Amino acid sequence: MSNPLFNASLLESLDFSDSEGIHFNPTITLKNPGNGLTIRPLQRDDYDHGYYEVLRQLTTVGEPSLEDFQTRFDEMLACDGTYYVIVVEDTNTKQVVASCSLVIEKKFIRQCTKRGRIEDVVVDGSCRGKQLGKLLVLTAKKLARKLECYKLTLECEKDKIPFYEKFGFRNNECFYMVQRF
Repeated sequence: MSNPLFNASLLESLDFSDSEGIHFNPTITLKNPGNGLTIRPLQRDDYDHGYYEVLRQLTTVGEPSLEDFQTRFDEMLACDGTYYVIVVEDTNTKQVVASCSLVIEKKFIRQCTKRGRIEDVVVDGSCRGKQLGKLLVLTAKKLARKLECYKLTLECEKDKIPFYEKFGFRNNECFYMVQRF
């Protein structure tokens, strides 16, 4: 038995009656993301369900142990209202085939509001072309709005800008700086 990172009812409560100009052809929805697929929160046992195999298709993850994963999961779970990792599971294989993270930053500015940040959007190579990335980003956007974020940001490679512009994101020419350790 596995516990989710956040309450799945949050996803179930999202209003998809307005697709905000995002079109799915063929039609897929949060409740029906495709044959044999389901969308749900990350669960504590997803280490054994291919979560890291999907993340490795995005970036370097190293070789975290089950204990490392569960410790990080528990740390994130303890930060109620901060981490929303949404995954797509292949219900036939019980494997995670896509993922997207929404991180909520609590602010002192703007009447103590919140800012959302989309990170780690990835779809397994075997499932690309099924619009799962689109569905996950739209889900994260609607979740950020439901959680009353005043803005939603993300970082992406230049070649991904056209994809994210479809969701209303715009390149505001701000300088993004990074220092890696």
